[in-house]
Amino acid sequence: MSEESAIVREAPTQPWWYPSRLFIGSKAIWVIMLVLMSISLWIVFSSTSTKAFGSWASGGGFFSMFGKHVLSMILSIGICVAVSHIPLRYFRRYAPLFLILSFISLIFVLFRGQDLNEAKRQISLFGISFQPSELARLALINFVATQLRFKDGLHASVKNFWIIFGTTILICGPIFKENISTALILLSVVFCISYIGGANRKWLSRLFWGGLAVLAVLIALLIFVPSIREGGATRLGTGYARIERFVTQVGAPIDTDTYSDIDGKDLQIVSSQRAIANSHLLGVGFGKSEMRNLLPEPYSDFVFSILVEEGGIAAAILVVLTYLALFFTIGGIGRRTNNVYQTLLVLGIGLIITLQAFLHMLICVNLFPITGQNLPFISRGGSSYLVTGIYFGILLAVSNDNKRKEEERIAKAGGMNQIVSAEAIPEMPPIESEPIEKVEP
Repeated sequence: MSEESAIVREAPTQPWWYPSRLFIGSKAIWVIMLVLMSISLWIVFSSTSTKAFGSWASGGGFFSMFGKHVLSMILSIGICVAVSHIPLRYFRRYAPLFLILSFISLIFVLFRGQDLNEAKRQISLFGISFQPSELARLALINFVATQLRFKDGLHASVKNFWIIFGTTILICGPIFKENISTALILLSVVFCISYIGGANRKWLSRLFWGGLAVLAVLIALLIFVPSIREGGATRLGTGYARIERFVTQVGAPIDTDTYSDIDGKDLQIVSSQRAIANSHLLGVGFGKSEMRNLLPEPYSDFVFSILVEEGGIAAAILVVLTYLALFFTIGGIGRRTNNVYQTLLVLGIGLIITLQAFLHMLICVNLFPITGQNLPFISRGGSSYLVTGIYFGILLAVSNDNKRKEEERIAKAGGMNQIVSAEAIPEMPPIESEPIEKVEP
């Protein structure tokens, strides 16, 4: 008996649409995804109700905003399922192409983009608006993971270092002009996975200290050269003003003496803190938030504040634990794969999701300057929601690949055992019976 014949794989008997064949991958990832989406249904419906009543009073639809969010959720689940069935080799093979297309879209949005929160961040194709920076983040993380998969020391070469960070600068540059926080988060994630992936340590150290020096010079220019922060050509002025307000507010109580312009520049953080202060253990209850009427983006940039106000500390703990569970689950998926590319890809995705989530929560509790980061899979849908669906689809694909390889390893080991046991048992020779002599009376 040969080894191949010893391993027999049963062909799936269920149709392709059967749940066990359609929803593949880690069950923990699916549970976390459904928990976040369930929370999103509750809080987005509540936080959009004020605008829904305004739309209804003016002759529009009451469920228009919430309906679009539900549609984004359905599309995101569909994208997640589709991506989970795509072989991972295609992501690796076409990584440069994805990156080039992302860079072109980033340049296009600088000249022909639509304004979003006083910055050109989105474009519209066939009536669908999306932010190219969301896809660019995924494309860059995928490309960096591809570059660090090389063996024989090529991943740690100086040439590979410049390929990685030269590309990173090209991608982060256009993003930085309109969205400083997103560019810095992406740069931090690329640095982390490059360090974990074994990129050139000498040049990584130089990049780290050089980056700190550039940041210090930039801060000095913003402080001592008012024309730079007041020019309006970039978002530097807005970022400087937010950091300045944050520093002056640290440790200060919420009252009219501290915030002289509550209805203006301090509206967001004051309303956010008041929402959290109203919460207590179980919150004020579903649909009873007061601050949703004051916050400009209660369903996006400050959705965590509304969530805490209505669900209380219990809801806040649930959200924090869910994201922590996601991070450790992703870490487990990365540890179980023996493929460098897949390990770095899932770690990059885990970092980009959890960093954004915890940064959003820190902003809402006034422990970090306002940056406009949404809460993944909880804030109101859009391009971010759909790209997060791609993230989760890749995680499911990697976890399913790990499961398939483990089953093959077990089947192979079982097949070898069958072979050994068959050869170890000697074949018994046939027993020949002697003729019985007849005794003559």
